Amino acid sequence: MLSKPIRELIATPLDRGIRAYQHGYPSDVTIWHYHPEYELHAIRRSSGLFYVGTYCGSFKPGNLVLTGPNLPHMWVTDRSGYDEGETFGDFIPDRDLVIQFSGEFAGNCVEHFGDCAPLSDLMTLSTAGLVFSEETSRLVLPLMEELTQQNGPRRLSIFFEIIDLLALDKDRQSLSVEWHIPRCQNPRRLDNILGLIAANHDRSDFTCTEVAEAENMELSTFSRFFERHMHCTCIEYINRLRIFKACQLLIETDARITGVAYDVGYGTLSTFNRNFQRFIGLSPSAFRAQWRYGETVGTETRAS
Repeated sequence: MLSKPIRELIATPLDRGIRAYQHGYPSDVTIWHYHPEYELHAIRRSSGLFYVGTYCGSFKPGNLVLTGPNLPHMWVTDRSGYDEGETFGDFIPDRDLVIQFSGEFAGNCVEHFGDCAPLSDLMTLSTAGLVFSEETSRLVLPLMEELTQQNGPRRLSIFFEIIDLLALDKDRQSLSVEWHIPRCQNPRRLDNILGLIAANHDRSDFTCTEVAEAENMELSTFSRFFERHMHCTCIEYINRLRIFKACQLLIETDARITGVAYDVGYGTLSTFNRNFQRFIGLSPSAFRAQWRYGETVGTETRAS
């Protein structure tokens, strides 16, 4: 399995519209991936762990999350999740509902229609990922399902009804660090840095110094730039990505823990175990045992 986020290629042009669909689990889009489109993602069946940027937490049916452009994300159903309410075997049909739209489409809506101001606010907040309340999820999921079946003007009316419900949710919560900071004076540099880390954090010899050198920055200058925009150090950010990928491998595969540690970029097992305990609150073996017996991890992890 790959331990870096994969760029999802969305074939449908989204500059003038929206894409709405449903899919089962596992599928070719249930890996650790990212794309430049905004995405509203809902879970209808199963339970497990979900990852958004540097956030890791538990999900259950009704989980509703909005992610911004290029924010990596993934939902991993644990083994007990296959047995919730129905017997699925090795495949869970229609687990996910998804709406995707581009920044260009949303920007045009905001520019030409004054009533779309709430959409602009959601776009800004989604750079960190947003999870919505159970009440909002209860209202939005049927609309998302209807959207997957509609054509013509009704699609737009449903979309804006969904946006209105999301904007009214006072109990929504931010998940990750902000992936693209609107006030960043050099967003291209930040994109380059995050892209380099995404492509190489599974290498045991990968260092923050390598990232700084790639951007022709002194290490001290790079460190200040990174912490100012990501609200954590570069090495902590890399460790979080490695540990979250390790969680996926421990749930989805029977690989030995030593092999998992090496696959996600750790050269020594002791360092892997120490970081896993720090971020997840359990040892790797205890984490795997809990999820295989259907128990729930009691720790949710955010960047601080």
